[in-house]
Amino acid sequence: MRKISGIIAAAALVASIALVAPAANAAGETITGSGSSFMNSFQQTCSAAYTADKVTYTSTGSSTGKTQFAAGTTQFGGSDSLYSSDAPANFVYVPLVGGPVGIVYNVKGVKSLKLTPKVISDIFQGTITNWNDAKIKTLNPTAKLPSAAIQVVYRSDGSGTTNNFGNYMKQVAKGTWKAADAWADALGKTPVGTSARTNQGVIATVGTLANSITYADTADAKAAGLPFASVQNGFGEYLQPTVANAARFMAKQNLSSAGEVVFDYTVKVKGGYPITLVAYGLAPTKSPFTAKAAAVKDYFTYLIETCGPQKAAAGNYVAMTGAVQKKALELIARIK
Repeated sequence: MRKISGIIAAAALVASIALVAPAANAAGETITGSGSSFMNSFQQTCSAAYTADKVTYTSTGSSTGKTQFAAGTTQFGGSDSLYSSDAPANFVYVPLVGGPVGIVYNVKGVKSLKLTPKVISDIFQGTITNWNDAKIKTLNPTAKLPSAAIQVVYRSDGSGTTNNFGNYMKQVAKGTWKAADAWADALGKTPVGTSARTNQGVIATVGTLANSITYADTADAKAAGLPFASVQNGFGEYLQPTVANAARFMAKQNLSSAGEVVFDYTVKVKGGYPITLVAYGLAPTKSPFTAKAAAVKDYFTYLIETCGPQKAAAGNYVAMTGAVQKKALELIARIK
């Protein structure tokens, strides 16, 4: 493996994310994909601006995306986690886009909130149950924390966001946490709180549920007007899940020969927001539908070379650049 310090130049490439209507699809293919709800906003923006073929992407959650791609229901998949079993033959993982996982909350009157990994762990595991708990108050002495029960919101569907959040907690907070798509497996115990499907679902739930908290992509949370906790990193800094902060952390991770970005969440990165992930595209390397495979190849190339660099940062995502972009293009070349 090698370090991927060239992964982020994206923070400086802020561009409009206004959806651009595609040109008429005169002779192109129609391709469908499903999966990662984390990168759904990115996929919708890019597929709308893409003109060579018609692309439809459905936010189903990573587990469903992996299942549907393996079954041949879709021409490509999207996932923030790798297959643990039942992987199809002849395919590649292509790192398409990255970004921060925000700790999103809805507590009236609390506009700023600092949390350590241990306190986050205790909240989601149900050990800390009230917003004015001494452990939260110590970190936020001036915040008007209510004497109210914390309403944890978590993913009910198989989720790559859950997998990465669990992996972060496993490495940093330890305890019963695991890297797993299912929330109960990642948590390592019986869940507490309210469940909802997809990143969009948990954000919608938090938006209407007082005193709630969840983990989710920042694109949907920002669109909903919900605040993020500042999370303590290895340097002791409390940081917001911005593109620039996530980019700094991602730049210190390793890239495997297969194109997987391997996260060491314990690494200390000054100015780096630690809860980050990479979303992958799943694509065939031996498809009987060669025209559709060629369309997937062209669309993924567009994501890596054009839409990511131009639009990712404005949508709260991190574009693939440097060594990861190069590896992504090598993997895309294998699609057929």
